[in-house]
Amino acid sequence: MNVKETVAKLPELFNAKKARGYNRVIQMEVTGPDGGSWYLDVKDQVLKVVEGKAENPRFTLTVSDEAFVSYFNGSERGMDLVRSGKMKFTGPMTEGIAFSAIWILGAK
Repeated sequence: MNVKETVAKLPELFNAKKARGYNRVIQMEVTGPDGGSWYLDVKDQVLKVVEGKAENPRFTLTVSDEAFVSYFNGSERGMDLVRSGKMKFTGPMTEGIAFSAIWILGAK
């Protein structure tokens, strides 16, 4: 699976129950040859994925294309990617933790 296929799958991976009260705009900057810019608009337990850059995101996720796919397919945990420097959050750490909680990911 590549980045664009993974982005297209995000609505399926979104856990609306866990997103109760989580109303935010999140910028995703995916680096590498398969990368790009998307933002997530989460409001009232609904996820909207938009290609491009948000005007005022709550925080920004910067991640390599390979790490992006690995995170969302559940083969690598977010904290492991952060520790290795493959994934970075710009904004409060609590935002990164809250972001991790709204996805249905693999068993890892």
